[in-house]
Amino acid sequence: MDFTYKYTDGQQRFRGEVQSWLKANLPHEVQDSSGQPVLDQTSWGVCAALREKLGAKGWLASQEPMERVGKGLDPADATVLFEELDARGLGWLLEETAGALRAIARCDAQGDRESWANAIANGRIGCWRSQIDSIDDLDPGDWGIQVTRDADDRILDGEGIFQGRDPAPGYLWTLAVHDPEGDPEQAFSAFLIPPNLDGISIHPVRRMSPDPAHRICFDQVRVPPHCLLGQEKDGWDLAQSTFPIPFATAYTSVQDQPLDDLLDYARTTTVQGVSIAAEPVRQQLLMEAYINRGIQRLFRMRDTWMRSTGTALTYHAAQTRLWEQRSALRLSEITREVLGVYALLDHRDPRAPNNGNFELQQRLALTNSSASGSDSKIIARALGLASQEPERVGSSAG
Repeated sequence: MDFTYKYTDGQQRFRGEVQSWLKANLPHEVQDSSGQPVLDQTSWGVCAALREKLGAKGWLASQEPMERVGKGLDPADATVLFEELDARGLGWLLEETAGALRAIARCDAQGDRESWANAIANGRIGCWRSQIDSIDDLDPGDWGIQVTRDADDRILDGEGIFQGRDPAPGYLWTLAVHDPEGDPEQAFSAFLIPPNLDGISIHPVRRMSPDPAHRICFDQVRVPPHCLLGQEKDGWDLAQSTFPIPFATAYTSVQDQPLDDLLDYARTTTVQGVSIAAEPVRQQLLMEAYINRGIQRLFRMRDTWMRSTGTALTYHAAQTRLWEQRSALRLSEITREVLGVYALLDHRDPRAPNNGNFELQQRLALTNSSASGSDSKIIARALGLASQEPERVGSSAG
């Protein structure tokens, strides 16, 4: 039985078009990048210029309808575009754009919102968004940003952690809670806010993940009505539909660059003239990682088939995410066992193999594994295995 993903002739022609365009337009600084490049001010300027070129091409919002702000690519060609960018460490350009555009698309595309969508799709600005580890576990009582109403305006108070690679955000996408004791599905509102409003302050946050993080404080920030996305109480629903799964996991094809790099390193690195991949223990570890990737591909193929046939996904997407998170964590362990201490050298050490991307994978796997608990809960509930949750205080006995 052949489980290999088969590209159509049309996909292969489009791949050639994408590769030719990238060869002509990709800056030299990122021509050979893999993984997620470290963005200092110089490299960010390069990525920002590339983002605008992708926006002008229509590829930054590749699946958005042409009558709106995008290129209108079908999912098959969008897969190819993502793969080619992701292979160069630039898939995040599509991921960051997609979430913001989905949020705006859920609302009336007129006035300010239409200009927001155009600016984001054209690559002129980027958004920072509230860090949400799991929509399923959102607790109004623990959310750090509150909102109250004052006539037509809203007043935001509190603070939260925001994610975004732009050195300065074009907009802030956030949830704010208006009923800390309420049902999560009714307790949140969603906003897209200019960062220059009075009362907003931004502070850097240091953490193990390479993704930039920022603590943003709201001190009696008056937000005009057009910044509200949807209606009041739509925040939970908007967050659930806007950031449902990582962009990459929606595709069948699996481009696992860290594993490919590890296999290449093991084949080409020798000890006393013998490839380290030939050593029996290392060989078994590498085979385990390779099998894990094959299972990951099967999960994605199943999910893709279900989406294409209109079959509802219940636990399936969560199961795929959970497998990928655990496989990435196991790959980081295997990398350490195969490479030894060299797996822990980052890009700043000239002795680091593969420009330090093995060390980068270690940190990414560890930080991305934090959401696995919520995926386990989703699977358990869908299969009827979840424990009975206690009633909220004050709810009716029914």
